[in-house]
Parts: sequence; C-alpha cells; structure tokens
Amino acid sequence: MKKIFLMLMVSAVCLLTKAQIPQPDPDTTSRHFLIVASIGNLQEAIAGQIAVQKSKLADVKAFAQMMIKDHGEAEQQLLQLAKQQHIDLPAQATGGIQPDLPLKNASDNFDKLYVHGMVNGHRNTVQTFQTYAVNGKNPAIKAFAQQMLPKLKMHLEHITAIDKQLSEK
Repeated sequence: MKKIFLMLMVSAVCLLTKAQIPQPDPDTTSRHFLIVASIGNLQEAIAGQIAVQKSKLADVKAFAQMMIKDHGEAEQQLLQLAKQQHIDLPAQATGGIQPDLPLKNASDNFDKLYVHGMVNGHRNTVQTFQTYAVNGKNPAIKAFAQQMLPKLKMHLEHITAIDKQLSEK
C-alpha cells in the first residue's frame, strides 16, 4: 500500500511539474519558417545575380535569371504574408544578406560551384517547405508553403539536370 501511495505521489508531482513548463508560442514555428524562407529567397537572388555576371554557360545563366525572378517574387509574397499575419521579421532576414564569398570570388570553376550550391540549397529548401506544408500550425503560412513547393521542386529538378550535364563533361 505504501508503494502505491508513493507511486501516486511521484506521478502527481510529475504531472504538476509538466503543467508548469511554459509551452512554446505556436507562432514561433511560423516566424522561424518565414525567417528561414526569407533568408533563402535573398540568398538565391543574390547568388543568381552573381551567376548572371560570371557564368560561362547559357543554361546556368538562364537558371540564375529564373532564381532572381522567382525568388524575388516569392520574397514579396512572403513579406506581405508576414505583414498580414502580424509576424515581425528581423531586419537581418529581410535585407543585407551578403553574397557567398567563395561563390563571389570563384573564377574558372564558378559554374560548377554555383550549380553544386544550388543543388544542395534547393534540396534543403524543398525539405523545409515540405515539413512546414505538412506540419505547420498557421494555415495561411502552411498554404504559402504548399503553393511554393511545386516551383521549388521544379527548380531542384532543373538544377539537378544541369549538375548531371556538368558531371558528364
């Protein structure tokens, strides 16, 4: 009997302790997703601007121009969505992103470096958007992630094909 009473007491204390642990703000994940997506958009656009100037391959230049256009438009949608949802994004996530120095300083191997970076970056981006599209708590932001996924997957397919062509040369 004494053991049962002790077990009940320990269980009750555990439940009370858990109830007092502050729960995360449900908007935190939405804000985090928007910050990561905004930084990604800006990085893609900046890298695209460098690629338009430095690339020697027409396919890479065309992909870079697509990145500038698509990620620029996505950034505007994202900022509008954040404003509508009353989510403040830090200035570091909405501007002042510096270009990747190895990319900026690359010379003869620029195309391979850019393409390799875009493949890895888009894999990560697709994964981030898929995760929020499935698990996100904010319906408007979840819809944004779902809306963007087909275009991001198309970017990944496109740059993967370019990467494969470069590997075969």
